[in-house]
This record gives sequence, structure tokens and C-alpha cells, in this order.
Amino acid sequence: MTYYYHSVVDSPHLPRDLEHESAPSLVLLLIGEFWRYSPKLPIPSAALVELVAPLGVSPEAARAALSRLARRGTLEVSRSGRNTAYALSPDVAATVPVSERLTMSFGREERTWDGEWTVVVFSLSEQERDRRQRLREWLRWLGFGPARDGVWISPHADVALIEKSLGEHLPSDGLIFRSSHMVGDLDPHELWPLAEIRQVYLDFIADLRPFVYRLRAGEVAPAEALKIALVALGRWRGFPTIDPDLPAPYLPSDWPRREARRLFVAVYDACVPLANRYVRGVLERYDAALAETTGALTVEGALAHYAAREDARDATVIAPLATG
Repeated sequence: MTYYYHSVVDSPHLPRDLEHESAPSLVLLLIGEFWRYSPKLPIPSAALVELVAPLGVSPEAARAALSRLARRGTLEVSRSGRNTAYALSPDVAATVPVSERLTMSFGREERTWDGEWTVVVFSLSEQERDRRQRLREWLRWLGFGPARDGVWISPHADVALIEKSLGEHLPSDGLIFRSSHMVGDLDPHELWPLAEIRQVYLDFIADLRPFVYRLRAGEVAPAEALKIALVALGRWRGFPTIDPDLPAPYLPSDWPRREARRLFVAVYDACVPLANRYVRGVLERYDAALAETTGALTVEGALAHYAAREDARDATVIAPLATG
């Protein structure tokens, strides 16, 4: 299966703008955000080419990106005469609710902790170093830190989801269990790069704060609002991949995630109506009916939408997707 989450602009580090992102990533980010509530509706390719222009994507690069995503099965292509349209493939569309709920809810409230740790124990030889490296990458992505060689721990309790996510990467004699008994001191700074994560949050905060003032002053045009919204969202969605979401006792009292989320919500929500106006205005020239069903929601609006959907509560495994 192909997955949507973390498929696009998925680093909170860089870029602070979008010029260095690949065209397929930007096209997929645009489609995922503005058509995620109606993912089966085909979008005219000419409209998509025009919409990604403010993001720094040339018409030639946009058309090549659409073809590439279709070849990979990320997008489905439909044709009517000389007109071509694209939509998210069913596999990708099926993962959008869970993945977007994770993005929009991250940092919303402090996670409760029962005092137990999830422990993964495994041993892979040097001959299996590629598999070992892939397993370590998955564990990092799931919020684990290396307590010892081959022993990784996390405060998160969903063992079934962790087991399903690790899948074939975990050897058959590997172990996953929960434990509240730990002898010795745990220094989270040795297991997770908290100082680096903190700095990434601070950079994010510093970069977003000026947009708050500009948006309040009415200085942002609709086309620019689209770009700002995607920059903010693209960087925010990377934080769940680097922040292990540790319990409060293991974090500094001034951990900046709450302020980072506050600014993300403020900027993204202020951009949504402006960006929707721009996207719908472009789309109306190609498909007026589709324009009426197109648009992003605010952060809380998105969470409410997915909470009302049965498929958003399914335990779906979400994995990175390379769009290159």
C-alpha cells in the first residue's frame, strides 16, 4: 500500500520556503490539503499546473510531476477528450484521514502516561545491516530511543500498532513488551536529541511569528496565503517524526512545543480562507462544480471532520512515501 502521511515537505528543519522542494512533493501537498475531503474527484491538470505556479513550480515541472505521481500509483489519471484530470489513488486516499488527524492533533494536549515503557528488543547481524538500519529508522519514526544496542524504549502504549508498523522489519525472535520496572537512571538527552529538537521548534517559532502580524494587518494576498499555509503545514507535519512526545517528567519545563503549535494554528487558520479563495477562483475557470467542493479546513475544523468519520478511528499504519 502507498501512504500519504509524511509524503510531502515532511521536515520541520528545511526548507523555510518551498523553492527547494521537489515538484511531485508540492503537487501532492496541494492535492492532499485542498481535496482531502473529496479525494475521489478528479482535478483538471491545467488547474493544478496553474495552482502550483505561486509555489515556484514551472508548468513543465508540474506536468512532469503529475505524470510521475501517476506512474507510481500515487495519483489516478482520467481523460475526457483532450482534457486530463488527476485524483488521489484509492490506497493513498484511504490513509489521509488518520494521517491528517495525527498532524493536526499533534501537540494539542499533553499525552497522559501510565508510567510504563514499551520496550523493543532485537538482534540483527552485520550481514543484515540494511534491515537493521531500516528497523532503526522505523523505531525513530515511532518515537523510540536506543537505551542499549538492540534495546529501544518509548513511553507510547499502543503495542499492537507498533507491532503492525514494524512488520517484517522486526526479526522473528524480536520482543515487544511493556514494563514499569526500570533499574537505573534514564537520561532522555542520551536517547533523544532533545537539544536539537528544541532548536528546531525555536526556529519554527521565529519563522512563523512575522506571518501572524502580517496576516492580522491584512498584508497577505490570497496567492501568498496558499504558499504560507503549505510552508507552515509542511514544516509542522515533520515534528511528529522527530519529537518523541515524552511524558512531562522527562521534558524541560519550558519545552517549546506548545508555543510552536499555537503559532502554527494561528498562521494556518488565518491563511485558510484566503488560500481557499485563491484555489477556488482558479478552479472555477476549469470546473465550477468542483470548485464548490474544494477547500481546506481550519485545524479544529479538520479534527472535527475526522472525528465524525468512522474510518478516521481505524488503526491504520502510516508510513513515509518517497515522492522524490
